[in-house]
Parts: sequence; structure tokens; C-alpha cells
Amino acid sequence: MEIIVTDRRIKRSNRALLDASFQVLLHNPHASLSEIANQAGVGRATLYRHFPTRENLLAAIAIESLEIVEQATAKRLRCELRETSAIEQLVSALLPLADRFHFLQMMWTDIELDAEVCALYEQQMAALERWITAGQRNGVLSEQLQPQWIVAMLDSMLYSASWLISTHALSPKEAEQQLLIGLLNGISGHKPTG
Repeated sequence: MEIIVTDRRIKRSNRALLDASFQVLLHNPHASLSEIANQAGVGRATLYRHFPTRENLLAAIAIESLEIVEQATAKRLRCELRETSAIEQLVSALLPLADRFHFLQMMWTDIELDAEVCALYEQQMAALERWITAGQRNGVLSEQLQPQWIVAMLDSMLYSASWLISTHALSPKEAEQQLLIGLLNGISGHKPTG
């Protein structure tokens, strides 16, 4: 009797490999494909069949991570930024994905040349910039700062929060509070003198 492998089964197998690989790489970013296969409980041949190179695997996990971020933010970024509570909701949606940000941060030099990864990342940053610009237009955010600066601040603060959570320096709730205070209030109540 011939077994027909369905697309659903392949996707489920691919998904399981990505999940296991993500967890292994999160704790050991330099793990080889052999180590990943071993810890994922599959043979090397199985992993190589799905991901012929480490770069292919890293790019697949990065794409999956960016798609997860997209799912968490798409609805929020389609609504115009009219009050600071929208920023709080966006941060609340993103911080549970701290592991994904931590992975992207750790692996960025290995994945930054992948065209699909870069396209997804740039698309997300552009959507965020449009949202920020609308917030400035609506008086929610300062127009003294360039939208790109605010986007870079939020992006950097999310990565910082993910790192502090991963090192147990802050709890997720503490990281969220610190991020929002830093983003919405800045670190000083004084204007620069220069």
C-alpha cells in the first residue's frame, strides 16, 4: 500500500521542525544542524531534507518570526494612531513575542542578507512608520522627532526588552512598563540645551 504524503502533513512536519529548531537556537545560537536534529529528536537527513543549510533554517525561522509579529500587529497598525493607549496595546501585543525578537536580534548578521527576510522586515518598519506619522499628525506623538527615529526607538526598545526578559533581569510586565515609560516619556523631563 502506497502512503500519500499530503501537503498538510508536510506543513505539520515542517512546523514541528521549525518550532524545535527555534527553541534549540534560542538557547544555543551556534548549534549545528546535527545538534539541532539531535535535540529536535529527528535524524540529520530529515532536517537536511527540509533545510539543506543552516542559513535556510535560520531564514525560515526568521520569516516565521516576522510573520508572527505581522499577525500580532497588522490589525492595530491599520487603525490610525489617535491616542497613547494604542501604543500601549501595540507594545502589549508585541512583548509576548520577546523570544522571537531575541532570536532575530541574535541571528541578524546571519539572516540580514536573505531577500525575503529583509523585505518582510522593511515592510513592517514602513507600516509602523506610517502609523507613527499618523500619530504625529493627530498630536499623539511629538513632531519634533522624525518618524524614522521613533520607529528605531521602538524597535530598539523591543529588542532591549526581549534581551532583559531573556536574562531574567526584568519580568515581562516590568519590561513592558519600562518600555512604555521610556518611549512615551523619554528619560528626562528637560529639553536639550544645545
